This record gives sequence, structure tokens and C-alpha cells, in this order.
Amino acid sequence: MVLTMKTRFWIKPLPLVIAVGMATQAMAADVAETQKVQVWGTAVTNSSISLGDDDIALKQADHLSDLLRDQPGVDIGGGHSLNQRINIRGFQDLDLDVTIDGARQNNFMYHHAGNLLINADILKAVDVQVGTNSVLNGGLAGSVAFETKDAADLLQDGQQFGARISAGYASNDYHSYSLTGYGQLSDSVDLLAYMRDISRNNPEDGSGRETLGNDGDISNALLKLGVDLNDENRLEFGYDKYTDEGHYAPRPDMGVATNSSISGSTVYPTEFERETATLTYELDKGDLINLRASLYQNTMTFFRDYRPNGTTRPVAHDIAEGESEHVGLNVLAETVIDQGELTHTLRYGVDIYTQETKLNFDGAKYGNEEADSQAIFIEDEILFANGLMVTPGARYNRYEIDTLANDRTFSETTLGLAAEYPLTDTLTVLASSTQLFKGPSLSEVFTGAGASATTVNPDLEATTGVNNEIGLRYEADNVGGLDHLHASLTYFTGDIDDYIDDEGNGSLENVGDFDMDGFEAAVGLSKGELDARLSYARSESENKVTGEPLGRQVGDSIALGLDYNLPAQAITLNWTSQFTQKEDHFNKPSYDVHSISARWAPASIAGLTVTAGIENLFDEHYTSHASRIGDTVHPRFGALHLNDYEPGRNVKVSVAYVF
Repeated sequence: MVLTMKTRFWIKPLPLVIAVGMATQAMAADVAETQKVQVWGTAVTNSSISLGDDDIALKQADHLSDLLRDQPGVDIGGGHSLNQRINIRGFQDLDLDVTIDGARQNNFMYHHAGNLLINADILKAVDVQVGTNSVLNGGLAGSVAFETKDAADLLQDGQQFGARISAGYASNDYHSYSLTGYGQLSDSVDLLAYMRDISRNNPEDGSGRETLGNDGDISNALLKLGVDLNDENRLEFGYDKYTDEGHYAPRPDMGVATNSSISGSTVYPTEFERETATLTYELDKGDLINLRASLYQNTMTFFRDYRPNGTTRPVAHDIAEGESEHVGLNVLAETVIDQGELTHTLRYGVDIYTQETKLNFDGAKYGNEEADSQAIFIEDEILFANGLMVTPGARYNRYEIDTLANDRTFSETTLGLAAEYPLTDTLTVLASSTQLFKGPSLSEVFTGAGASATTVNPDLEATTGVNNEIGLRYEADNVGGLDHLHASLTYFTGDIDDYIDDEGNGSLENVGDFDMDGFEAAVGLSKGELDARLSYARSESENKVTGEPLGRQVGDSIALGLDYNLPAQAITLNWTSQFTQKEDHFNKPSYDVHSISARWAPASIAGLTVTAGIENLFDEHYTSHASRIGDTVHPRFGALHLNDYEPGRNVKVSVAYVF
């Protein structure tokens, strides 16, 4: 369904009514003796390092950049809310498998905006697979699986209903509120309803310059209904709607200087929306089979009204509406077979989806594309008595694309092999090699869903390659005076053939073969009330013919995180630093960004949490290496300064109360 700027966020009242009703019932119920514990946060796991789950509650995450930017091997570009782009080892989100509650999110909507509409606040967990090192994942450079909260995550022992209200303020420059209601409606039925609104003005970058074209609102609503059919079977329905609308600059990813040079102060009414519906079935029969199957429909729409000040586009029109829809099914099952000296853990499943894109100009159909993908996979994790673990796997991929520029069917079988061996009780060595496959994605929706491509390329080939990794993992308690010490090192190489990129005219091209190499290293420690984490990541790419790296290659990145608890005061302190070194080829300058925060959860007011912090503490003026950066000369607009500068210093305060 394509929506216009006049469309109301119709689902807003639903979570409000449900949450208020639940809160009322909760207060009426006799739950006074239940100890309320603040569990609102996000657990982030990263396949490339071994630092345990990272609780993000202190970060007051409003965007994915708040959530993931300090993860080794990962960067998030974009100073604008529309520019959420995940970068893993220099590859963009189009080269990754990205899901929310099992629903595929891979779209190519608009080259001047990101393709991910995700509210970090409601996430329960994020599983980041840095690099494709298993046949279970089909991404070219890795995968990111987002999982939203449900009622079971929030209900405390003995609690039937609960609610949470929160409000936040940021000096640079927005405010937000959220309302959540959750409950156990019966012994077998649970429900969660959530809504959040962010109202945003134009922020200032680190130089004090106002970043025009950011004035807008973000709304998110989530409804999840779970039914336990019996002890072994569960169904869960989820509906997630995310809307980002405002008067935005025509090229949100290019910053103030470029937009001013091209269109002056012109902004356009814009709406970017995602609707995701999922039906998930879970079966738990112990070692015999543990299965999760998700049927989903994910629709993303991009709307823009060009009437306020005309248009600079070559095709004159007033209203543009682009849509990308995924309908799919993914199934993952696990079976454990114990044979005494050997233990087999079989993981197997399917990943099937259909994608269709279309574009309307002034109500008239302009172009559309379709793609169908089917994959079936299996791996066998074989555990030997001496601790050696060997995991062979195979994945069959079939991909069919039907566009103006390309009408082809691709099929490829990829193989994977991984091994893990404990050298000692504390030190483990790991290695893997996985073949890669990625069919040509559909063209950018907003330039005509492929119909505006200036070059028809019927010979476009799928991207293939191999990812190789070797690593060490160390973990020990009570060592060197520390309570706990853990460390990891992963070195990788990659060989990418026929890499596909957008040539900037609506055409996708095989731009060449690439060599990849780099590493991620991390160490974490605990001592009393102190937790510390330090990581270092490097990734380099090189076109085998031209020597050019990938366009979004990131310089070496160092991340430092410090947490300190003050139990007597019920306060937790955090310091997070990110140091990104200069990227020489594209002359991307270095930067270092520091953030601090404190959380207060007084025992005297059960359920209350107050969090305050300062992002970009020293007001660094910088552009993420994963964003548009540098200078260029456009044949029509002349010299352009592309830098999409990140927001400057931002003081944030949030208050939450759990009933």
C-alpha cells in the first residue's frame, strides 16, 4: 500500500489503549510483592569477537548508529534519519542478509537514502555475523538479524500485566516518548503493544552549522501476540510499522553544502515507511528437533511531493511513489544426534522469497521489477571426544530476476567448512572457508524501478567468491588479579568475483574482481564493578585490475568501552570512545568521538530509571567513513562538497517508569 503525506499513523491509538488498559489491570492486580527489575536494553553479539552480550541501554539508542557503530568490523553511516546504512568490512547493506524478526529487509529504494528503517529502542537482540562464515547465511559479506522484544522479555516472575512509559530529550535537537503495554492474557496467550514517537528539528554538526532538511517525525508501532499451543508448540504474530516523514532535503546523504549548491533551501514533503507482518511457528522437541519458521510480508514505500518548488529531476512530475515488497518464508531447524564418541548437530532449512518493486509518477505506472529466490541449506557440526569440532555445510541457491535490463536465472551450490579446536582449557583456535553467491539485486526503485536505466545489461553476472577466516579465542576467570578476561582475534581474506555496483545512472554493472583482507581483535576484562572492552578492526579491498578499493572502505577503527557500577548509589557509568584512522585512498580524514552516560535506578522508587549522557562529548566535526564524503565535480551542478556531517555535541536525558 502506497501512502501519502496526508496518511495518518492510524495504528497509534491501539498500543495506547492496550497499554493503558494493561497498566490499569496491573495496578488492580495484587503484584505489590513482585520486585520490578529494569530489563529494557539490547543484547548485541558479534561473530568476529568474543566479548559476551553488550547491553546497550546506557546508550539511549535512537538510531542504528547509536547501537552498532562501536562494533568491530561494523560502521553505520548517515547523519540524517533516512541514512541508516550498515557497513561491514567495506560492504553496504545491499550485500548483507538483513532481517527483522525473520523478515528480509534488503531493498534498494533511493541512492540518496539508506534502506533500513529500524527503531533501536524496541530491539531485544542484534546478532551480527561479520563475514559470511556459514552456509546458513546467504549474505555476501555477512548478516544482521534484529529481534524485537516480546511480552515474555518484560514480565517478571509472578507478574501478569505490566506497562512502561518513557520520555526523552536531546539538546541537538529532538524529543521522544514511548508507551509499552504487555501481559499474560491467559496461561497460553501473551501480548505486547508498543509505540514511540520522535519529533526532530534540524541538528547542528560539530562546527555549529545547522544541518538543514532534517526537520521531521519518526513513529513506530509494534504489536506482538503469542500463543503457546502446548509445551512444545508456539505461534507468534507480529506487526511492525515504522514511518519517517518530514520536509527533507532532496539528497539527504549529501549534507548541507551539496544540497545548498543544487537546490538552495528547497525541501520536499517526504515519507519513508516500512510495514512488516510476520507469523512465526516454533517447535521444541529437545534434541529430536528444534524448529523456527517465519512467514512474512515486508513492504517499504518512499513518497515525495515535488510541487513546493518544482524539481531538478530530468523527468518533470509532481508526486513520486516507490514501493518494494518482500513475501517470504524462512525455516531453520536443529537436530542433535549423540553417537557416544561423536555428537552431530544438524542445522538445516530453507529461505524463500519473492520481491517486487514498482514506481508511480503522478499516479501513472513508470516501471517495475521482480525477483524470486530459493535456497536450501544444511550443515553438520561434528563434535569429537577430544573437543575438535568440524562443520561441513552446503547451500543450493536459485535466483531469478525479471527486469528491463536483465532477465536471467542463476543457480549455484556453495560449500562451507569450519573447524574449532581447544588448545587448552582457555584457548581455542578457529578456522573457516565459505563460498559466496549473490544474484543481481533489483535496480533502484526511486529512479524508475529499472525503467530509467540508461544501459541495458543483459549479461550482468552474479557475484561469487570465497571468505576465509582463522582466529583465536581466549577466556578465563581469576587470572592476573582480574575476575574475568576474554580476548579474540580474527584474520580474514576474501576473493570476490564480478562484484555488482550501481554506476549512478540507474544501471547495475559488474565492476570487477576484488581481493579482501583484514582483521578484528578485541579484549575484555572484569574487575569488581569495572567492565572494560577494547577492539581494533582493519579491512582493505583492492580491485584486481584497477587497484581501487570499495567506495565505502573504512579506515582502521578502534573502540573503547568502560562501564562502572556504584551499587550503593544505584548508578551505572559508561564511557565509549571510537577512533577511526585516516583512509588514504579516498583521503577520508581521521576522527575520534567520545560519549558518556549514567543510569540511576533507585531502589526506593521501584521501576524508575533515569539516564543522562552526552554524545560526541568534544563536539567533533566529522563524517563517518561509511557516508558520502569528499569533493567532486558534477557535469551539471559543478563543484560539490559531499560530506554528510554527523551531529555535534548532544546532551540526552531520558526517564522511564515500569509499572
